[in-house]
This record gives sequence, C-alpha cells and structure tokens, in this order.
Amino acid sequence: MYDETPYQPPLRSRATRSFAARSKSSVRGFLFAHLRAQARPRQIIYESNLERRVLLTFLARRDLVDIWDQPTAIPFATPSGTLRHHTPDFLAFLETGLRLAIAVKPQASVERLRFRDELAQVRGAMSPAYADELLLITDADLNDADVRNAELLHIARQTVDLGAIQTIRTVLADLKGARTFAEVLEQSGLAERGWAALICALPDGTHIFFNRHGRFLHMAEIGG
Repeated sequence: MYDETPYQPPLRSRATRSFAARSKSSVRGFLFAHLRAQARPRQIIYESNLERRVLLTFLARRDLVDIWDQPTAIPFATPSGTLRHHTPDFLAFLETGLRLAIAVKPQASVERLRFRDELAQVRGAMSPAYADELLLITDADLNDADVRNAELLHIARQTVDLGAIQTIRTVLADLKGARTFAEVLEQSGLAERGWAALICALPDGTHIFFNRHGRFLHMAEIGG
C-alpha cells in the first residue's frame, strides 16, 4: 500500500543569528530532527563539529521536547559597563518544564578566553523567563561512545518503520538476561528491517542500558 499523504517539506531553522556557511576553521552545517514540539521535522543549524556533537547528544535524550538553535541573544553588561550580547548555541526544553540555555566552546578556548567569567556575567543578567540554567559544555564533557550512539540513533530515526519498531518492543518486553543485537534481531525475524527499529526502540525501555565504551553492542535487564 502506498502512502498518499501529501509531502510536506521540513520546517526551517528558527535561528535568530546566521553565520557564513563556509569556514576554514570549523565545520558548519545543519541536520533535520523531528521533535515532539513540532508536527514535522525541522532544520537545526550548528556552527562547529563540537556543536554538532552536543546537539546529537541532546536529540538522543528521552526527555527532550524541543531545542532552539541560536536563540534570542541575552544582553549583559561587562564590569566596565559596556553593553554586550551573548547568543547561546542552543536552548533546550525538557518535559519537566526545565529550560536549559547551552553555550558550547572547546575547553582550550574556555581557558584562553576566560569564557567562564563572561558566562558568569551573562548568567547574572539572564531573565528567569528566558531559561532556568545557563550551561557550558566543552569537548571535555563529551563521551565519544555516547556521541557515536547518539549519531547512530539519529540516523536510524530517519527511516521510521513503525511496524518493525512495535515488533522489536514486543521482543524487548520479554528480554531476560543479556542479549546481543544479532540475537534480538534473529528472535524478531525482521532481518535487515530490524536494525534501525531496534536502535529506535532502545531508548523506550528503561530496563535497557547502553555500553558506554563502544557502540550499541549489548543489552541487559536491570533489576530483574
């Protein structure tokens, strides 16, 4: 049966600040993600590979409702009285209602530019109506395995097969002990259809954990 639903293009980025598409010093681009706050996928831009890695880890969070790339700038005064503006790289909205303004910067630049001092000034000037917290995330805060897993999940979500995902969920519901991907796929009978479905279904199960030292390799039941 063919899907006769009219095609709708992804929503455009909501970024309030644009930047040059090309740079000799950083990787710039965008990705598409279907967030709970929108009816269809939306373009999300990033200005560096580090921002991309941070974005992927947030998109993999089960409690993420929405994320705003390059949100409204926050005005703040420097110690000398000069008015400046800081634009967070992302503003994340969680299902608890918590709003997180996120600044992404390489650890070396944070130290060299004394960036924490600037963020302290921004944090002091930030309105409670804007965000609940202003977070600094550096490359030192990221786990390579978590980023790889988040990227794999993002890729799998691009080919949603609801029937396959439901089959995988049924298999996972009866999971006892540790199982490899291959064993779960064999039990599901889905063959190649099962890979993306299994990756998409994993975050739904609270009894599943990921191997932080590698890719999605093994699963185990927690608590019995």
